[in-house]
Amino acid sequence: MSEVTVRRARDGWRSPAGIGTIAAVAGVLVAVLALFVNRADSGGAPAAAPSAEHTYFFVYGTTMPGHLRYSLIEDFVAEASPATVPGRLYDSGNGYPAAKFGGGQGSIEGYLLRLRPERVAEARRTFTEMEAGMFEPVTVTTDRGVTATAYEWIDDVDGLQRLDGMWNGDEQ
Repeated sequence: MSEVTVRRARDGWRSPAGIGTIAAVAGVLVAVLALFVNRADSGGAPAAAPSAEHTYFFVYGTTMPGHLRYSLIEDFVAEASPATVPGRLYDSGNGYPAAKFGGGQGSIEGYLLRLRPERVAEARRTFTEMEAGMFEPVTVTTDRGVTATAYEWIDDVDGLQRLDGMWNGDEQ
């Protein structure tokens, strides 16, 4: 074995290939972390992070109590109560609603879910898996002043039908 081959094997992660791999892994970790960082809904000012003791989600579609996907998150929920947040609701045309939050556009009716403290991390993973690719987590404030995570439609809403009141497209 040549000295160059021995040196590359010995250098391991310090080789150009090893450093490139570490950089790629770090990039993926940053991207995954970004999924869990909520965008502040108050003109770019950072929002206070909810404590593990009191973590809330605002839901307005298939994850509301009595709807299709609520059974997927029900075990994480300590309490569910009706709530309203500023924004606008649209019919996505795919059997679930799309929401755009904030901006004095009206209000969205839904439910505030208080999560069980011991299930918060698992609940966040489940929500992220369910909503990834079409919705992004944002921070909203309900009509009662509670800060919660909600999932906002990523795509443009041009051409989608605006909805009023509470969405009930798949009530069971």
